Amino acid sequence: MSFAYITEKGAIISHKNNRFIVGRNHETLLEIPQETLEGLVLIDTVQVTSQAMVSLLECGIPVTWLSSKGYFFGRLESTSHVRVFKQQKQFLLQEKPFSFELSKKIISAKIHNQITLLRRYNRERNIPEVNLHIRNMMTMRDNLRRSETKEELMGYEGMAAKIYFSALGYFVSSDFAFEKRSKRPPLDPFNSLLSLAYTLIMYEIFTAIANEGLHPYVGFLHALKENHPALASDLLEEWRPVLADSLALSLVQHHEIKKEHFYTDEDSGGVFLTDEGRKIFFHEYEKKDAQHQSVY
Repeated sequence: MSFAYITEKGAIISHKNNRFIVGRNHETLLEIPQETLEGLVLIDTVQVTSQAMVSLLECGIPVTWLSSKGYFFGRLESTSHVRVFKQQKQFLLQEKPFSFELSKKIISAKIHNQITLLRRYNRERNIPEVNLHIRNMMTMRDNLRRSETKEELMGYEGMAAKIYFSALGYFVSSDFAFEKRSKRPPLDPFNSLLSLAYTLIMYEIFTAIANEGLHPYVGFLHALKENHPALASDLLEEWRPVLADSLALSLVQHHEIKKEHFYTDEDSGGVFLTDEGRKIFFHEYEKKDAQHQSVY
């Protein structure tokens, strides 16, 4: 099973003979057997015919629309996976000790993965400041495991995140100077890479949650708020360093992404990938996870 990422401007997705066909100007760019497709992610101006939409709904294949800047537009998805009694139990668990203990496990796993990533990149360079940051993060992890309230837990998580991103900056090349996390909008190229990777992973998790009949907007760690898939955001946490942060570092360290692959939006001041930069990014993202088979 795979996700397909369609980035080609003006592309149209149709359906014929149990295959989804990506075309443009009467030319076939890609054919995807419907039995192998788990989800579609469409960027900006990609269109879907009504026949293909019906087939996607019948097959239970969700479609996620993102802007060229990585912002979420919306989703097309079947309701066949909804399990209302399972969701009722999910709501009831939200105020139980289960919720707090699960939150501890998620954040502890996230910090563990962050430490592992820093150690891996610092193995040869042995930067003293990074070693100090790692020790401080280990302290934050030990403290959060002993925390007794959600406020304490989130406080230690916030301090660990600040230390982590400060340490991560030591491994980012000078062309991509990075000091701290910025988002909505990302204010530098490295943050732009992180934001796009986080968005893609979160909506893959969203699909997995929906396929299990759970409610993606009812989480345990992040506070509930309108239009925010809290459970998907919760489950994203431990995957950030493993998939997204390591991908961003690899792209800039191996010079696959260059400064000219970004532009600055005059209205927001945000920094985003160009069309060419997005294609490079998606192909490398595909390699990061063996489940991703199609990028066009």
